Amino acid sequence: MFGFVNVFKNELKIKDYNIFKAYYCGLCKTLGKKYNQLVRLGLSYDMTFLAIIADSLSDTLPVIQNQGCIKHTGKRPVCVDNDAISYSADISIIMAYHKLCDDISDEKSIKAFFARIPYVRAYRSASKRHPEIAKSADESILKLNRLEEEKCCHIDMVADTFATLTSEIFKSYDSSLASVGYNLGRFIYIADAFKDICDDIKHGSYNPYVCAYDEKFLKTDDFVNQVKGSLNMTLNALSEAYSKLSINKNKEILDNIIYMGLRFAYDNLFNNIGGNK
Repeated sequence: MFGFVNVFKNELKIKDYNIFKAYYCGLCKTLGKKYNQLVRLGLSYDMTFLAIIADSLSDTLPVIQNQGCIKHTGKRPVCVDNDAISYSADISIIMAYHKLCDDISDEKSIKAFFARIPYVRAYRSASKRHPEIAKSADESILKLNRLEEEKCCHIDMVADTFATLTSEIFKSYDSSLASVGYNLGRFIYIADAFKDICDDIKHGSYNPYVCAYDEKFLKTDDFVNQVKGSLNMTLNALSEAYSKLSINKNKEILDNIIYMGLRFAYDNLFNNIGGNK
């Protein structure tokens, strides 16, 4: 349910993109160091965003070192000894574990079954560090599963459940991030539900939009405009929440993600990339 959060590279200065990648590589290295090498495969830009925005509330400059990479030749800049990255690594484990469990339950995925193996001990460790987040994740997944079993057709209700979890994740690091986390989670859930309409119809999988409307209406401009309105409202609320934060560094990167990266993902969603067209 992730993959919508990224920088818009064409409008980002090279120095800022290098810093963004340093956080990304730092998260990758931290996952391997704190847990195991296989969980590094679950690295995401979504969790990189969490690390950057959390760290940007501090006025302490990140420590960046040139280190080797098993995937790339030569050395690359890497953020090291960073509390926000460490927190994001823990959350990455918790969320990835639940995603794999969900895939196993819903799709009987053999791939997810084997992919979950290196996460089992890692999840226990991350849960001990953040029991409140692990509890919130468990409760949210149970509620989402119940809504799915009931074939809930209210997109706002289902999206709120996921958004409440992402709000707790962001708020757990700093209370000022609660609204940013909520609206980001809401955007991700609604965008993902819209993107998966065709696949969910084909495979008979749960989707609140499919439950709410007949297949004919899902192909109309009225429906698309309805989704656009909901996502626009959420992006505007996210932008407003972000504007109220006390950002002490990385503002160019965060501005790029909030005002351009997410808008680029929004545009792609409605330009015959995914969606219901």
